[in-house]
Amino acid sequence: MTLPSRESTDLQAFSADPYTTMQRLYLENGAISQLGTGPMRFWLTLGAEACEFILANNHLFSWEQAFAALAPLTGPAALLVNDGDRHRRLRRLVTPAFTVRRVADHLETVTRHVETAMAGWAPGDVIDVYVPLRRALRLATLESLFGAAAMDRSEGLDDWLHDIHRAIDTDVLGGAIERGSGSPVWRRALLARSSVHRWVVAEIERRDRSEPGSDVLGVLLRGVDGDRLTVDEITDQLVSLLEAGAETTAAQLSWMLYCTMRERALWADIRAVVSNPVALDRIVSETMRLHPATAVISRKVATEFTLAGQRFCPGDLLLFSPFHTHRVPSVWPEPERFDPRRWDPGAERYRRPAPYEFLPFGVGTHRCVGANFAVMAVKAAFAALVGRVDGELLTTDARPAGLIGMHPRDGITVRITEKR
Repeated sequence: MTLPSRESTDLQAFSADPYTTMQRLYLENGAISQLGTGPMRFWLTLGAEACEFILANNHLFSWEQAFAALAPLTGPAALLVNDGDRHRRLRRLVTPAFTVRRVADHLETVTRHVETAMAGWAPGDVIDVYVPLRRALRLATLESLFGAAAMDRSEGLDDWLHDIHRAIDTDVLGGAIERGSGSPVWRRALLARSSVHRWVVAEIERRDRSEPGSDVLGVLLRGVDGDRLTVDEITDQLVSLLEAGAETTAAQLSWMLYCTMRERALWADIRAVVSNPVALDRIVSETMRLHPATAVISRKVATEFTLAGQRFCPGDLLLFSPFHTHRVPSVWPEPERFDPRRWDPGAERYRRPAPYEFLPFGVGTHRCVGANFAVMAVKAAFAALVGRVDGELLTTDARPAGLIGMHPRDGITVRITEKR
């Protein structure tokens, strides 16, 4: 009987529980671990030094090749699956829709949808808050992207987007989904993607080009300096933003509630300062440190190099992890502890992290284009919740699930004790 190799055993462990497996492999092997064999082989590159090397040497990697298998779901023009000149052009035309000033226009939309989600809550109710908050933020994202009129035409959209997200999140290795293209998850996602594409194209065709509006679609239709995305390019951006936007913000918001409600004294302090923008920023940063939306990021090697004594060749698949980097004790003292004061320049333990040590949205040319919107949405939703609801946290040990839009596996359950 042939025993499984160490690489195969580690791959099985990573597939079942990537979070603790990364911690174990880092302690056992240091920065570099090989998992799997043959076409399922990839490398885990862990720790702050590995992150620094990868992010400082973007020319050694191909982002496009790493995510090529996802193109049928994201669309070939999505920022996620592009590199080089095309990526730069796409990003230049998408970024104006997500400036700090632009996203502030959508704060009221987020607040309104979260307050609607809370409207039926009453003292004594026991609620998995992740479920209604995910729907509220999906609706807020939809309205911010397409305007209020589109809400009446959105039946079925939430289910389609969920099918797409499930397939993308299953693709841990940046290509496994391609090898499993006959799977029910993949087939459902492709059908859902076609439905969403048709829906977005119909919304574009309804829009008055002379008065495109102030939502995200309107900004994209106006273009920049006479250059504008094509209909297919706009569609691919909006499908990606719809799919990822609500999933990541709902997950972040749920983690934020979990982290702050675990200790009554901390929760009371936060309720007292939630209207303070600086205090709120620190709470958000600490939540995103412990629970980044994207737990691992993949790269395909384009040019041969050596890292930590290991030679990497073109075509090698490499994964690095914001989740792991945010919990390295040499960078973050007491890394498992939720402590917003570590972001306070006046606190003794304050240390400003380097860009490669804090990666909630990535770094550099591929930093998440919707980061400003995500931060605004999480802050607005959290402030609305804290201002209207008090509760007792019933979830005692929330475990993460998913590597893109990492969310609480079994939700976050709260007993409502007060409603204003």
